[in-house]
Amino acid sequence: MKMNKKNSIKMIWLILLLPLVLTGCISIKKSSEVGSAGGFFLSDTKGEGWTHWSTIYTVGDQVKTFGGANVTAMAFDPQDEAAIYLGTQNSGILYSYNHGQGWTNTLAYSGTINDIVVHPENKCIVYVAAHNKIWKTEDCSRTWTDVYFEARPGQFVTALNINYDNPNIVYAGTNGGSFLQSLDRGQSWDVLKRFDNHVQQIVVQNHSDSKIVYAITKTLGVWRSGDGGYNWENLMELPVYQLEAITEGDRTFTAIRQDDEGMPFFKISGVRIAVAADSDHSVTDGLLYGNRIGMFRFVGDHWEQLKLLTPKTKETIYSVAVNPLDGDEIFYGTANALYHTVDNGISWEIKELPTNRVPVQLKVSPNNKYLYLGVYKIEK
Repeated sequence: MKMNKKNSIKMIWLILLLPLVLTGCISIKKSSEVGSAGGFFLSDTKGEGWTHWSTIYTVGDQVKTFGGANVTAMAFDPQDEAAIYLGTQNSGILYSYNHGQGWTNTLAYSGTINDIVVHPENKCIVYVAAHNKIWKTEDCSRTWTDVYFEARPGQFVTALNINYDNPNIVYAGTNGGSFLQSLDRGQSWDVLKRFDNHVQQIVVQNHSDSKIVYAITKTLGVWRSGDGGYNWENLMELPVYQLEAITEGDRTFTAIRQDDEGMPFFKISGVRIAVAADSDHSVTDGLLYGNRIGMFRFVGDHWEQLKLLTPKTKETIYSVAVNPLDGDEIFYGTANALYHTVDNGISWEIKELPTNRVPVQLKVSPNNKYLYLGVYKIEK
């Protein structure tokens, strides 16, 4: 079949552009059908399709939704895989006992919800970091009591977690850098560490050893404690290595690049500015950490940098989620798309987001059945 001159030129341009696409120089455009819906989305197809559930239970025939809300936090109930808790910027807490099909609103006028944690043995006990207070309920969100108050101007409670082996122990972090511990379920608090930097997230390795605690700071990177928060190690001083794909026979896997001698993690410009982290439950002590520089995995005594499709410094990673049953399956979200790998970054799939808001909360359900998404509208 003959090809005319015009088609020949098109084919030449396609051949020239194809390598650029395959090497990660990507531009994702959302379809015209994608709107600006906020709130919560669920996928049972690994992000191929999404359901937007935002119905709030009310008395009578009144219909109420939170489809325009900015989601700021997401938490699970360790005893009930169908239970989800969402924190919002202006609408308090939404909780669902049926995977998000219907929601109940509580703590509506307490300010921005920064974090939520559910007691591992008593689902009616929930702790919430909201504005400058820690709130606690012991009757399944019917009533709330503030158990901690930051009196200093401009100080807020930003992070929470709990020790599953001893649920009397609750951890909290503030934007001023204080790492707090309560040994009596929130009745009293002590400062164990002052990071002098915003504590953005607290990760406890409750699946293996609840004494292992991580503090993700806003601009100082990641710190780790092996004794429940009393002593800390700066993980940014450990070496970081590049990963590459290795093929042996019919098997392909990732390994440290042979010519990479490693360098201290903190020497990568901008890497200490944290955005998202998630525990890798498939190993005893593993962590995924993402930001504008890329995605990094902590593996005990060093860091490994995953190979991504998004070019370095071109896209901020706003959320990271690891399959709790398989650490090689990872999701991460940017402002433009969702990325998915099942082989630790050897290959990635790009998936369209269901909204033009930013995917700030991304979690895989404990049974790996659902992918949950909470979004936020960032004002430009």
